[in-house]
Amino acid sequence: MSLYPGPRRGEPEHNFNLMIISYGHSSGPLLVSDNPNRVKSLYSVRDVPNPPNLLRKKHTGMSRRLQKEIILSKEGKARLTQILDNTESKMVDMMDEYSRAPTPEAVTEADLYAPKESPRELVVGIMCEEGRHRSVAVAEQLAKLVTKKPRWTVEVQHRDLVGLVESSEEDGDEEDAGTDGSVSPTLGRKSTKVAKQKDKEKKKMLGRKIGSLVDEEL
Repeated sequence: MSLYPGPRRGEPEHNFNLMIISYGHSSGPLLVSDNPNRVKSLYSVRDVPNPPNLLRKKHTGMSRRLQKEIILSKEGKARLTQILDNTESKMVDMMDEYSRAPTPEAVTEADLYAPKESPRELVVGIMCEEGRHRSVAVAEQLAKLVTKKPRWTVEVQHRDLVGLVESSEEDGDEEDAGTDGSVSPTLGRKSTKVAKQKDKEKKKMLGRKIGSLVDEEL
């Protein structure tokens, strides 16, 4: 038996959506239209330390290696935990509000003056300076860590990664600056392997479905 209320008659089985969007302060605010069916939460990770410059030049926040650099820092771990806790709390609140809303069969005259719908979409905006590294890494990790709840779908968008080309998550992870600070000869140079990974990387950048639809059973 599910702990969460089931869909009402005529409604889709999965009718809540968590949308996580990374973006950069330098490219302007995140524009999300006001909607009574939508809840917005915006966070800044600009005070989380940036990874080393060489790593940022080679990778965006889609890179697992760069994500580790950010999330394993004291500040990064604390901020991710804060955003995760707040997001899961809001998801529960939205489901509770939905369960308390009257069904069409039980609407009273007083209900006619109240909002007809409880919020169904939670938008979590995560901002860093350029929208390419810290915010992307935190958004990706949040999508992986958030507890998948029945009737919820989870999506991730990276507003300011559109059109960028980078090496794949795995490509060059073992390469780094040498002990004398010199750059590995493969850094900054396009390779055949990088070219083959372009399509794969682009597919991960924008509008990627993270959570598959979850069964309502425990």
